[in-house]
Amino acid sequence: MERKLLVAIGNTGLDKITVNYLGNLFQDKHDVGIDLFTVVPIQGVTEAQLLLGDIDSLAQSKPSVMRKKEKALTYLASLKKILTSAGYPEELVTCEAVFSWSSVAATLLQHGQAGLYDAIILAKRDLSGLEKMLSGSISAVLGEKDNSGPLWIVSGNPTGHHFLVPVDCSLHTLNAVDHLGFILQGDKEAEITLFHSNSLLADDNITPKEDFYEKWGREWCDQHLKGDGKGHYHFHATEQILKEHNIPSEHIHKVHSESRIEPAQMIAREVKKQAYSTIVMGSRLDKEKNVFMGVSDRVMSNVDNVAIWVVG
Repeated sequence: MERKLLVAIGNTGLDKITVNYLGNLFQDKHDVGIDLFTVVPIQGVTEAQLLLGDIDSLAQSKPSVMRKKEKALTYLASLKKILTSAGYPEELVTCEAVFSWSSVAATLLQHGQAGLYDAIILAKRDLSGLEKMLSGSISAVLGEKDNSGPLWIVSGNPTGHHFLVPVDCSLHTLNAVDHLGFILQGDKEAEITLFHSNSLLADDNITPKEDFYEKWGREWCDQHLKGDGKGHYHFHATEQILKEHNIPSEHIHKVHSESRIEPAQMIAREVKKQAYSTIVMGSRLDKEKNVFMGVSDRVMSNVDNVAIWVVG
């Protein structure tokens, strides 16, 4: 099993859509582990109980909490059946319900880090402005963490195998493309469109090649981080990465726009032109600007029936 995914389950109608999306995506890839995971909160925990730290013993003393866990496991089993009924190997799908007295987002992040998952997947919930002020969305909380890893957010009911990847000359873009190639690994059905517009090259920002040496090595960078007369390598380098993950070159497409319309609007406009099922975006996770709360957040608010992968 080469890839492992953590799927956050919230006991809503959106969970089936998320599972269906993964089933469609990996219907012929039986080497991807899928862990269905849900959090069972425990209310009213005292400071003394927190110090003891034995959350399972505490839960066992609360019959109502134990019933919630049993119900959660039954629900997870029903979601697992959706995958196995479609032919996904039963041994690659696990179900886990854990007790927690902290926030769902914090528990999910902690579990994701401990399990060394390749991505965390959850459904997009349409929260009202008041709800966001009171609790915020789990995806937003995870997006603010610079160590949460790739985050996939499933919105609506995406179908198909057509990926849109906005690209520029930055490390976070190449990381996103590398993540996509790693997940697909030789996929012969996926169609990948590398999309670039002049608006994505704000201030003509080109990351120095030295910043890529640690991950790709100097020889690779000297060979592939070069492009047109201005040094823009957004197409050449990203296409090379996909080819190295055995994605057929005929399934890799390139679209360039001269428009300088705001990036999120350009991406949303391109999505509406084609039947994309997934957008793959790199995110700059730094103290001054979190692109997850910027471009990708605005894209999510303007597209439907599309999953968005945000890769730091």
